Amino acid sequence: MRGTAGGSSCYRELRYPLSDHVGDRSLDELPDVRSETLELLAPQEDLGDAAPQDMLFLDIETTGLGGAGAMAFLVGTGLIDNDQFVLRQYLALSPADEGALLDALLEDARLESEPVLVTYNGRRFDAPALDERATMHRRRAGFDSLRQLDLLHPVRSAYGGLLHSCRLAVVEAEVLGLTRHDEDVPGAEVPQWYFQYLRTGDGRHLLPIINHNAQDVVSLGALVARLDGSVRRVNLTSFDEVAVGRLLAHRRDARAVEFLTGALDGLPPSPVRRDVLTRLALAHKRAGDRDLAEPHWEELATAGGRGALQAHVELAIYYEHHVRDFTRAAGVVEQALANVHRTVAPWDRASAATWRSALDHRRSRLQRRMDAARAPS
Repeated sequence: MRGTAGGSSCYRELRYPLSDHVGDRSLDELPDVRSETLELLAPQEDLGDAAPQDMLFLDIETTGLGGAGAMAFLVGTGLIDNDQFVLRQYLALSPADEGALLDALLEDARLESEPVLVTYNGRRFDAPALDERATMHRRRAGFDSLRQLDLLHPVRSAYGGLLHSCRLAVVEAEVLGLTRHDEDVPGAEVPQWYFQYLRTGDGRHLLPIINHNAQDVVSLGALVARLDGSVRRVNLTSFDEVAVGRLLAHRRDARAVEFLTGALDGLPPSPVRRDVLTRLALAHKRAGDRDLAEPHWEELATAGGRGALQAHVELAIYYEHHVRDFTRAAGVVEQALANVHRTVAPWDRASAATWRSALDHRRSRLQRRMDAARAPS
């Protein structure tokens, strides 16, 4: 038990050697995470001077998704201490203990030192929820005002569409290679397990929740280390190349070209390949390397499906304005017009009409340019 001025709450501290593995990855890369990677993952947060030791990993369990009655009954935090990852958990055995839980948490978190709060959807949920609960208990917290690395957002940028879901449990399995124990409780079921404990007083309902929360916190550390290692090309897989390339492309970082080019080799025809081709072509276009973008637009136009019409337009622009081959550009426009009905959903008549109008306008302009080029001087 942990005694505070507001009463007592349950508390435990575990220290994991950084050599411990989370799935197929260890935590030993965590102290070497670079500030530039943190900036890449949260560019809006001004993390240029942040060090790994500044990170405070946090995950909370509540009795609901918000509102005055949704108490925070379990909070887990993690931090780096020399060669160890220190996990601390604060548990309220009853609603009356929530104030004591918050007192202990705020005492240890030392928010005045302005740590970087690392969460998974914490910008929208964990941080404001804790501040709200502290206010209800007449405490002042300030989690929401900290610099935050909310991993949900870079994970969506990197893995959205590569994974069937960006829920943390899915990311753990597919990115970290972690399989949760059978006794773990799914996140959606956590509140009802806590309510069962309150009704029965049986502590066996608490242990799965505590273990679930602990794994969430440790996984946050492992995920940051994995993303940093992938950016540094440590044990890089083709899956990592796609993810990091997409993340860099989303930030318009020139390094995206190297990762996306490497990812493209060996990718079979698929939505993932089309996505990589599109991002790579756009990266080349932004860099002014339109000749390098051209074969990617060509493959996208030939592949059909989503994005094919835009690829045709990009090719037409390239041939008209950069190669100045008006005839070839006009041929691309004709191909696009012939494929509007295959590319746009049959029920989306408005989009089909918009595409046809834009392509007709481009065709007319190209025809005028071809006529002018053929006219005697």
